[in-house]
Amino acid sequence: MKTERDALFPPAPASVATSGGAPRFGTYQGELPEVDLPNLQGQWAPGRATRLLKRKRWNYTFAATPEVAALFAVVDLGYTSSAFAVALDLRERRPLCDVSFLGTPGPMVELGDKPGQGLKASFRTLGGRLSVQRGEDDERYRVSVDVSRLRTGSLQSFQWEGDLMVAGGPPALTVVAPVEGDGLVNVTMKSNGLLTFGSLEAGGKRFRLDGGVGGMDYTQGYLARHTAWRWAFAAGRLADGTPVGINLVEGFNEGNADANENALWLGDKLYPLARARFEYDTKDLMAPWRLVTVDGAVDLRVQPFHVHREDRNLRLVVSHFAQPVGFFNGTVRVGSRTLELKDVPGVTEDQDMLW
Repeated sequence: MKTERDALFPPAPASVATSGGAPRFGTYQGELPEVDLPNLQGQWAPGRATRLLKRKRWNYTFAATPEVAALFAVVDLGYTSSAFAVALDLRERRPLCDVSFLGTPGPMVELGDKPGQGLKASFRTLGGRLSVQRGEDDERYRVSVDVSRLRTGSLQSFQWEGDLMVAGGPPALTVVAPVEGDGLVNVTMKSNGLLTFGSLEAGGKRFRLDGGVGGMDYTQGYLARHTAWRWAFAAGRLADGTPVGINLVEGFNEGNADANENALWLGDKLYPLARARFEYDTKDLMAPWRLVTVDGAVDLRVQPFHVHREDRNLRLVVSHFAQPVGFFNGTVRVGSRTLELKDVPGVTEDQDMLW
């Protein structure tokens, strides 16, 4: 007998490709064992130039308690790499650390093809070490961030040692989507509503992360030379203490009716959400954002208090990347229930890349 949890999404496939080499476009529940893009064949098989220039991979980690939020990302573009890490005091609504790194391909960055069990994502450079890993039989993601005072530009370092627990949490969301324009296929696996543990030290303050809530975003694909999107990701608790997470996107992974990464994690369940629309002031990202879905089930306001930016012009790569951090407030309707989100920590994102 199927339970409500089992019936919401089909289970994640064992491979991105069918036996005939076609992508398994769709939205799934559960973890994809490996992003095996080389198994694509026929019209979906990437040529040498596509493999070298269009394959993009990143892993993003977010965790928050009522006192502090922390996030970091590791990005591998093939011909270059980057990373960033941010810590924020949620009580005082101010950043404790905001640091970016730019690196070469090769030994500085490690980002494998396994988004769940077996995940290895790290960036290492002088004065900075960021990593998240998960063993093949492990049911937790292990986070380690160590940024020296040399890199924070202050008298305080940034250190984060902790876990995001998969065991007992809601299932991951896996999406395989076509890429419009001169791209091919993109795969994303997102987890949210995971309990956090550990400690964080930044800005001269020390915080416990036990009892917090967090999530992960692993994405890999052959993306278009010009790619732009709006994104929102939040993790926290409802007033009754239930862990909650939300993921919304506009302008990305929307090229197939069955591929949709908008979702809500509530307790140990994962629920689909309709296509999202973002309303915000592109010239003032600190102004309130409004996030809605086309069916009216989601109506959220986001009030940022800090913006992390990655604006670069490296000729080959031109990036406009802005990620406001703030609080989500509003309602999400799930079936006959209407959930109220109050001061749930999270991020929005305005990204426009030429890569």
